[in-house]
Amino acid sequence: MSNYPIRRLAIALQGGGSHGAFTWGVLDRLLQEPGFEIVGISGTSAGAMNAGILADGLRRGGAAEARKALAHYWYDVGRFPGYATVAPPAVPGAPPTWNLERNPVFLWQEMLTRIWSPYETNLLNYNPLRSLLARIDFDGLRQDVRAPRVFICATNVRTGLRRVFENQELSADVLLASAALPQVYQAVEIDGEYYWDGGYTGNPALAPLYLSTQASDLIVVGINPIVRSEVPRTARAITDRIGEISFNSTFMGEVAAIAFFEELMQSRPADRRFRRLLSTASATMRSARSAHRAR
Repeated sequence: MSNYPIRRLAIALQGGGSHGAFTWGVLDRLLQEPGFEIVGISGTSAGAMNAGILADGLRRGGAAEARKALAHYWYDVGRFPGYATVAPPAVPGAPPTWNLERNPVFLWQEMLTRIWSPYETNLLNYNPLRSLLARIDFDGLRQDVRAPRVFICATNVRTGLRRVFENQELSADVLLASAALPQVYQAVEIDGEYYWDGGYTGNPALAPLYLSTQASDLIVVGINPIVRSEVPRTARAITDRIGEISFNSTFMGEVAAIAFFEELMQSRPADRRFRRLLSTASATMRSARSAHRAR
């Protein structure tokens, strides 16, 4: 048995649609490691789904149950029909392609979102993820003081400000609000306010992990690339790059704030108002901090 104390870990999970399956892979591997306790989880959009499933699994049965719950969720997501299953290949007889660049169904749907809103094309406000979220025991997450702290970010449509929902407020609507892309889904109403995807205002929110948990370490699982080696030149590449920049902007701001406080603590080591939060130096975090220090 290890003599090292158990580390209290906070996890921040970015959104990125189906790329959230990559986050599942990271979490699955992490949950196989001993010696730590996940005390806080911040998630946005697809990261919010992972956060809800992860926290519920940990509460009900620890790491083993969390791994099982995440696997079941993403396998069920994978069973939904995708563009490759409803669009014929460009060349007859060729296997389906997973690149949507020239997928006619995807391009047709994207064109429709520029003409009609989801209030016209999705009158019943159907979201296929709602049925998958029924497996989460939200009552347990709201009431069990032993459950990991969960922070879900959504964007208030009226004010343009972010709202971070915590355990006592969690519901399927909160997770769906965090993933409500305005071109695809109607805004989600919660307590008289309407919310869109949280990626616009916090992808993910980092401050609550510092301010509202006793975590000693932070792991950020990033999905959206910050740096691209080439300038985009096609319409699709330009649109994708705009999305990456917009969904990373608030994250970069929070990382810059963390870098500022780290420098402040180094200059005032005796100041007990601040505590150091060790972070995994992923490429995303390193790029963001380097950008801050370069200004």
